[in-house]
Amino acid sequence: MKEHTKPNEPPVERPDEWWYRIYLAVIATTIVVIALLQGFTYYFSN
Repeated sequence: MKEHTKPNEPPVERPDEWWYRIYLAVIATTIVVIALLQGFTYYFSN
């Protein structure tokens, strides 16, 4: 079910809990990517 807004109304704000999930997902993804890059660097440098 989509939320419709009139053209003169601001967009509907997301709840804070939804944004916390996004922040955690971004942080976790960043940590995983950095760990993988370090792992590849270590593997291929030897």
